[in-house]
Amino acid sequence: MEKILQKTAIIYCRVSSKDQVEGTSLDTQERMAKEYADKRDIKVLKVYVERGESAKTADRTEFNKALTFCTDKRNKVNYFIVYKIDRFARNQEDHAIVRGILKRAGVELRSVTEPIDQTPIGRAMEGVLSVFAEFDNNVRTERTKGGMLERLKQGVWVWQAPLGYFRPYKGSNIVPEVDRGVLISLAFEEWSKGLYTFQSLADYIADRGLKTRTGKRPSSQLIEKILRNPIYCGVIKIDGWGEFDGTFEPIVSKELFTKCQKGENHAIHVAARSANNALFPLRGCKCSSCGGSITGSTSTNRKKHKYSYYHHVKHACENSRSIPKENFEQQFVEYLEDITPNPKYEKLFKAVVVDNWKQNYQKYYEASNRTRKEIDHLEQERLKIFDLHRSGKYTDDEFLEQKQIINESINQKRLLVQEQSVEELDMDAVLDYVFKYVRTTAKTWIEAEYPEKLRFQKIVCKEKIEFDGEKFRTAKLSQVYAINQEYGGEKSCLVAPTRIELVFSH
Repeated sequence: MEKILQKTAIIYCRVSSKDQVEGTSLDTQERMAKEYADKRDIKVLKVYVERGESAKTADRTEFNKALTFCTDKRNKVNYFIVYKIDRFARNQEDHAIVRGILKRAGVELRSVTEPIDQTPIGRAMEGVLSVFAEFDNNVRTERTKGGMLERLKQGVWVWQAPLGYFRPYKGSNIVPEVDRGVLISLAFEEWSKGLYTFQSLADYIADRGLKTRTGKRPSSQLIEKILRNPIYCGVIKIDGWGEFDGTFEPIVSKELFTKCQKGENHAIHVAARSANNALFPLRGCKCSSCGGSITGSTSTNRKKHKYSYYHHVKHACENSRSIPKENFEQQFVEYLEDITPNPKYEKLFKAVVVDNWKQNYQKYYEASNRTRKEIDHLEQERLKIFDLHRSGKYTDDEFLEQKQIINESINQKRLLVQEQSVEELDMDAVLDYVFKYVRTTAKTWIEAEYPEKLRFQKIVCKEKIEFDGEKFRTAKLSQVYAINQEYGGEKSCLVAPTRIELVFSH
């Protein structure tokens, strides 16, 4: 009888930033991943822990080590286990590329807290989670930039303090350093005399005590950078963001700073002109007939009225014509409304995923109940300790020692219950988040800012959007929309959660 070989896996754990390493969920991620493997009789070969590297790109030290190990055929790895999909990647392109590498090596991705596998519904859920994780990350990035811009408008420097400044406490504005501030002011005064090169001025200031934050002598490049930076006269100037008056104390006057720029190019920060045009978010669509890219233009008629329209440049194409911007974008909105899943589909899709998840992760409910019983038992033990102390059987020192031990045990159990309760609610929260955008596809696109519009279009459509001269179409939609198109219409035979599994398995 042929022997059945035990499946093997590696575990990969990650937190989002170095600031989160202390007191994070790394231990929890590793523990739960090992429990996941044990329950399925999977042998864990290695555990890789990433301490504070972003998942926005695949440039992660431990992640790359894990990938190298998995793709080495000699290691015979079957599964790449993560706590959640967003621990694997927050960029869908990276997710697809790395997923392809693993697939070619015969390695399957598994999530401890999400129902992904090789079944059609499992693959669909993986695609949905990876796509919307990226979109969520992009939206939060835009919001972060908005918050930073507001701070800049208030005159607050939001990045690491430049040499000569420091931040007294987290969140505060920058303040001049006493020693370095004086020497940097001296550097401006000496440069204004026109007697120095950058190197000779660097030597002059270094001899008087100026050092970098790493304790090194300043280089000529550093001195040039300081002399060209308007931050030292109280002006914040950032590429693509604009110029703002700082509300922090300047190290030199604007007059002295300007004097030091004479004969030099004053355009210190010049933003490159963007090729994008927010007026035409659907530029980049293509003609379904000739494949030519559709672009946008604005012209002015004799009455000085501006006229914006979409068109493509292949005049020989039968679909080559100008379409008013409003008409073209309205047709796209109608297309989005047409592909948007109806409430019935949403309800059934959620029911299948939640039902599947609950079956796979019933152990979390059971573990939570066991932990609560253990807490009750520990509470009773703590009462006994107080009774023993009152009866004189425990000294004060013994009482404090025993109380500390049992309190620590109770706190650990309560933390475990909290973690388990998060797992119980997590899938519902994920699905609600996904369908918050999906159920209002057209509205989401209409209300989004220009960068978010472009990202959302890529989320909905896996390939370039085509226009056939009359209406929009695309050969490949994202999975949540594609499944709806295939099974979510009137022809669908989906009648109950248990039947959806059968339809998806066709």
